[in-house]
Amino acid sequence: MTEAKGLRAGSSLEHWAAAIAAPTASAAGGAAAAVSGALAAAVVEMVAGMTGAREKYAAVHLRAAEARDRGAGLREELLRLAREDTEAFAGFERALAMPRGTEAERAFRGEAKRAALREGARVQFAVLERAADVAGLAEWLTADGLATAMGDSATAGFLAAGAARSAYWAVRSNLGQIGGDADAREWLAKGLKLLERAEAAEGRIRQLLNERVG
Repeated sequence: MTEAKGLRAGSSLEHWAAAIAAPTASAAGGAAAAVSGALAAAVVEMVAGMTGAREKYAAVHLRAAEARDRGAGLREELLRLAREDTEAFAGFERALAMPRGTEAERAFRGEAKRAALREGARVQFAVLERAADVAGLAEWLTADGLATAMGDSATAGFLAAGAARSAYWAVRSNLGQIGGDADAREWLAKGLKLLERAEAAEGRIRQLLNERVG
């Protein structure tokens, strides 16, 4: 696993923020989207755990426990993807630095760039998938979870939807630089459906807030 910019498993949020803030190309927006998704998943865990601890919500305790476990898994996966995104972009930077004096060197450099862009698209597609899942969990918690934590559930949904939007456009940008093929078109079609799912959850959360918040 990468240790680009000193980032590794267990890096603190302060460390991540400092690494992203540094005036270098990586870690950057893709990692920030993944970290935002991880924070959203952490809020899902919190609200699901609080819901499961209240007897008043006994009817949804099982689902709350499932949401908490799923949120924990998504949080870990999204932090892993933040590190993978950092490494993918570092690979792109290495490709840009390759020699290009001869035709063979230019061809090799071009292939390295395409491979790095495709890897970046793969990572961000995975971020998009997980962010859409977090948004769905946040929507359920906003509707049926602990009422006094509704604002927290909504925050999770908004963060997750933002991460999904960022990831979708990162996938689209990377694949656009590579050039369209059947795999790229399939990724984009699936990615758009995932984004629509995340944004639909966000819209329903907003509707719930409008109905319940004075």
